[in-house]
Amino acid sequence: MSVQVENTSSKKKILVFLLLFLICLFLFQEAYAKYRKFATVNVNNTVANWNIKINNEDIRNKTTLTNNITPTINSNANVNANVLAPGSSGYFDVTIDATNADVSFTYEITIDSLNASTIEDLDINSYAVNDFTNVQTISNGVVSGTITHNTPSTVVRVFFSWIDDGTDTMTNQDDTAAATSGTANADILVSFHLTQVSS
Repeated sequence: MSVQVENTSSKKKILVFLLLFLICLFLFQEAYAKYRKFATVNVNNTVANWNIKINNEDIRNKTTLTNNITPTINSNANVNANVLAPGSSGYFDVTIDATNADVSFTYEITIDSLNASTIEDLDINSYAVNDFTNVQTISNGVVSGTITHNTPSTVVRVFFSWIDDGTDTMTNQDDTAAATSGTANADILVSFHLTQVSS
């Protein structure tokens, strides 16, 4: 009788051991299968393209753009079109083409009048983006905004004027001399800073 009890007890122990072994094996296979699935994942994504043009010029690997920005000077009752004179006003456009940019980015356009500029009363005061009727004031010489990836064209129009309303610093004689002698020069530096928008 005792031999039979020992055999039953041994069989139970073996069955429990086998059951535990099978459970462990199953858990190990599940964990290994998950690891194998993770280990064999292929990432086929492409690297984002950063191809941006400013006024049709590719900016990649450049610190200075070679194309000059040509302003448009408005005509008025006293001044012909595209003639810079006291009281005249105009604008220049900066076109940012992000058709081939796969990431969104912010832009900062800094506008400085250089020492070479002979027109002290040149006021660069406002801008508009795409909708030229929605004119905004330039703050501290900087125009900024965000452009969504693959946007074909964003036009930033910057407005300026040659002040001649009593608040100017140049005298009428200075204005006349600059305008008639052909020495009037509005030398403006336009700088760009583009930063990828982090996700």
